[in-house]
Amino acid sequence: MKKQLLLLALLPAFLVQAQNPGDVASSDAVAETQDVTVEVLEFPEDKLYESISNSLARQGKGLDMINSDGSIYVIASATTTRPSNMPGFVLSRNVAYSIAEMTAKMNLLRMAGEQITSGRGFEMIEDNIIGEDPDAKNKATMLKKAMMVMDKSLDKALGALGMSEEEIAKLNESKKKAVFEQRFNESIRSFVSGMVKGCSVVRICEGDAGNNDYQVSVCMKYSPEFQSLAAMIKNKNSSQATAGSAKNSLDKIMAMGNDELVGRMGTYITFDEHGDMVVYGFGQTEVLETGSRASAAFSRAYSRSRLAAVNNIKNFVAEDMIAEEVSETTEKFQEYADGTNSYFSQQKWSQAVESKATTLNLPSSMVRKWKGIHPVSKQNIAGVVVMWSPTIASNADALKETFADPGSNDNTTKPAATPKTKQSNYTITGDDDDI
Repeated sequence: MKKQLLLLALLPAFLVQAQNPGDVASSDAVAETQDVTVEVLEFPEDKLYESISNSLARQGKGLDMINSDGSIYVIASATTTRPSNMPGFVLSRNVAYSIAEMTAKMNLLRMAGEQITSGRGFEMIEDNIIGEDPDAKNKATMLKKAMMVMDKSLDKALGALGMSEEEIAKLNESKKKAVFEQRFNESIRSFVSGMVKGCSVVRICEGDAGNNDYQVSVCMKYSPEFQSLAAMIKNKNSSQATAGSAKNSLDKIMAMGNDELVGRMGTYITFDEHGDMVVYGFGQTEVLETGSRASAAFSRAYSRSRLAAVNNIKNFVAEDMIAEEVSETTEKFQEYADGTNSYFSQQKWSQAVESKATTLNLPSSMVRKWKGIHPVSKQNIAGVVVMWSPTIASNADALKETFADPGSNDNTTKPAATPKTKQSNYTITGDDDDI
């Protein structure tokens, strides 16, 4: 189905025009995400909401709204299914982060509108009878009489099988006659869909929320500047800013302590000292050691972490999402002729968010492998940081051409240096006009 929910339609026109890479690199939107805060605190969702709300208020901005500069900030949280004192916690924590991130993107899509389908209704019945209908005796048909005969036969059969008369009498009790009934039903369904581009993590907060309840909360930000950066990767455009506009970001990554890397998930987008856009992806996995094969366990964990890190970069470029939320409410009340009554209520809620499969040919380089220990669970973690840049993309294209050249096995011939501005050959599926 053609997606109609275009967030850009709600933004001022001057914000959605193509932006100069130099302007993007020096923009406040990019500067804000250069120092992503990672914290471990009790009741993380409450603390994160309070902190972000206060910070945005000082800037004249707010959560869950389209701000004057076109930015949108959303907070989402998820709880781990495994408590922090049990094996598998780190894996469950990674899942909780993914759920929180996808929920945040779903909330972002809602800012462009959502399809709401709803219906409700009620029914009331009052049926008071005094006396006996004299014509009721004449309404018994041969079939009803036959049924009565059969019921008596069944009673004898049940008695022969050892069932007491009291038990048989309970089976023969007719349903209580309701003199008043009230029934209410309501169904609400929300549907959103679209391709989210340029959504970056601003802050991560995680910690115990009491009673073995470990929560991961994220604040994610959409901005026209980051959408422009995502489009540069997708459309293979040059993303070079003014040289010296940023410091060597790789030095910053290499200087991060392992304790800090434990809390880093998702992506980090910056510009290096040469003016090139650089996107770092973070991935981590719990190390499940099995006896004497600890080295093999770490090797497998590094491989899974690298794959997760690359996927985080791909999801920054574009993620095609469908989200559906359904709420159903039912209430029933009955009063009977004998003065008794019954009450029934049901509240059913479901939420499903799906990131549809998309493909991106994404060259990257592994820049760091690290080992850490989660500060709460004390479990071993193996992590990987990968990097994408235009230079890496150009070098990957040159290597691809070398592999495709039948004469590339000649060691005396070296491929010519590839210009830095060469466009890489990769695409991502999805409609170009989606978010």
